Amino acid sequence: MAENYDNLDLDLESLDSNIEKTNKVEERIKDLSSKVRLTSEERDEKDKLLKERDTQVASLTKENQFLSSFTDLTAKYPNAHEYKDAIKEKVLLGYDPEDAAVAVLAKEGKLGVTEAPIVPTESPVGGSATTVPTVGEKAIADMTQEERKNALVEKLREEGFT
Repeated sequence: MAENYDNLDLDLESLDSNIEKTNKVEERIKDLSSKVRLTSEERDEKDKLLKERDTQVASLTKENQFLSSFTDLTAKYPNAHEYKDAIKEKVLLGYDPEDAAVAVLAKEGKLGVTEAPIVPTESPVGGSATTVPTVGEKAIADMTQEERKNALVEKLREEGFT
């Protein structure tokens, strides 16, 4: 019987070593799973940061486009400077700068282009000297193609070729 107990002791020792091995395997699996989770979290955060950066770059590009073309818009639509912020919002939403200006100004009823005030020309009254435009022949280099053609035809008529 003593032999049976000895075998039991040996079996208990082998069981203890098997339990220690399984504990090490379980620890290794837990470590690997935590590393995988950490890696996926880092990847997700990196993707999120890249999307934020791309959004900011696109926004800054649109804002730059707006600012570079706004002076042209104010020349064309004098009332545009009063609605700069509203126009800028439309451009950031994806509108073309001129389309945004037309949309905002039309909505506000300010789209009508105002004409520049007419500057009165100087009246000749009160002056004693008259200015007569010089009627002389232009140099050939100063003439347009049409003027050169007309001058040639006139010269040919004078010479009697036509």
